[in-house]
Amino acid sequence: MTIKTLALSAALMCATAPMALADMHGNLFQTEIGDNAMLASEFIGMRVYAAETIDSGVFDVTGPQDTWNDIGEINDVVLTRDGEVLAVIVDVGGFLGIGEKPVALNMKALRFLGDSSTEDPDDFFIVAPAALGVIEEAQTFHWGDDHMDTMKADAGMTATGAAYEREGYTPVMPDDLTTEDLTGERVYDANDEWIGEVSELLLTDDGKLDRAVIDVGGFLGIGEKPVALSMDQIRIVRDENSVVRVYVPLTKEELEALPTYEK
Repeated sequence: MTIKTLALSAALMCATAPMALADMHGNLFQTEIGDNAMLASEFIGMRVYAAETIDSGVFDVTGPQDTWNDIGEINDVVLTRDGEVLAVIVDVGGFLGIGEKPVALNMKALRFLGDSSTEDPDDFFIVAPAALGVIEEAQTFHWGDDHMDTMKADAGMTATGAAYEREGYTPVMPDDLTTEDLTGERVYDANDEWIGEVSELLLTDDGKLDRAVIDVGGFLGIGEKPVALSMDQIRIVRDENSVVRVYVPLTKEELEALPTYEK
């Protein structure tokens, strides 16, 4: 489960049950979690299911239903300034974390169904009342320029973190490179194991780097499998002589398990 330091109020569960508050200073302090409330650290990371039909009279189920589709996990929430939860952001689609897109689901539209298959009365499922295809075709949630700048900065920090820190190398953002800079470069995992080569760079309509095609497996160039990774899954470092090293957060086996890239 992804751990966040944010703690949400009972609005996270669309509940209005009163909290146990300290007497001093009115409603400023809270001494414990009340009924029907939970911490964001428990909520973020929960799986969300899609169900084309949900009976309005059903409030409990026995385990996940066969007609449900697991669409992803909650990675963030959208709040108003007065603390109301407007939506949850779910990473939808992709494979092994590659190719996912963030989709914001309206909090009031979600169903919270108790899980009667366990002994814990607080166990529940989060279900979106929609067909899987509707969820997959939903528009991508846009974080906004400020948030994207933060994400890019985080990407740079990750590249200089323990997993990718290399003496004499500095992190490089993909936007600062050209296709010529990366095509043919070897690809390494976090342990500096050579696991493939960049064979092709795919561009967006406005000419920016979008995805990298990596050839993995095979022997002496024969039998290699091309797979495509989005540029935000790739970490790039460069030394003072402009020598580039490309790293990915996957093992060779995980790359080989990805779908084959078809031109």
